[in-house]
Amino acid sequence: MSTSIFICLVSAIFWALFDLTRKLSLEIVNAKILLLLFSLMQIIIFSIWCIRENFSFNLIFYLIPGFTLVLLGIFSAFIFLKSIKESELSLTIPLLSFSPLFSSIFAFILLDETLNIKQYFGVFTIIFGTLVLYSEKIEPSFFLKSFLNIKNNLSAKLMILVSFCWSLTPVLDKICLKHSSMNIHGLVQAISTFVILFFFSFREIKQIKTKKFKNLKLIIVTVSIGALATVLQFYAIILNFVPIMESIKRAVGQFCAVGFGNLFFKERVSSQKIIGVSVLSLGVYLIV
Repeated sequence: MSTSIFICLVSAIFWALFDLTRKLSLEIVNAKILLLLFSLMQIIIFSIWCIRENFSFNLIFYLIPGFTLVLLGIFSAFIFLKSIKESELSLTIPLLSFSPLFSSIFAFILLDETLNIKQYFGVFTIIFGTLVLYSEKIEPSFFLKSFLNIKNNLSAKLMILVSFCWSLTPVLDKICLKHSSMNIHGLVQAISTFVILFFFSFREIKQIKTKKFKNLKLIIVTVSIGALATVLQFYAIILNFVPIMESIKRAVGQFCAVGFGNLFFKERVSSQKIIGVSVLSLGVYLIV
């Protein structure tokens, strides 16, 4: 296994753990506060990084993609948290598998990244595996009905929107990293996100004074895992085409969503989920 693919896999594992801990944390803390704490942890990590190492930053070329990335990140994060809070982890996270399809389109248009036929087939295989996961039975007619199941499920539709947003996020990250070093890019994104969230979170911040979190350690672990996942993804997108990184990230995420969903939330492991995960594995194999 090449170093670049290994970094993608490690990054994907941390994102899967972040999905789990975010869902657990939402049982004890408001979504806005969780995002604020996540941004604060990123600020601490990237500030230390900038102090210890040199950085470069070209504001003129960075401004538009960088500001778009901040707004897109905040918008999609709120939708994502709402979706996983109100629905099963093993039925919402798999829908993020549509992001490799979207990212392959964005990466081709904005980054001129082109996959080969085998890799594109892998992307569509991952999407097919997602439809199997959402199917009521292992029959072709029910695969088609998966689209209707998604259409009639609010959390599913929200996650499709998140998938679209997050497929563009690493593309914008890669554009920004052409005009800034990794440490200052992370710091600028974290500070911008924190300032905007702080402005819209006065009520939630005031309520913190009257609340005592039941499990502060879980929140600290959650934001720490998320910050590390972010750093690893920066390296992953520099070393790989964005669609390849997204495909590995989502496939690993689906594996973990099914396993974590059963282990932590007692979600049923059906034959559709097992077959769907197997198809996702094939998709990843074709891509890498």
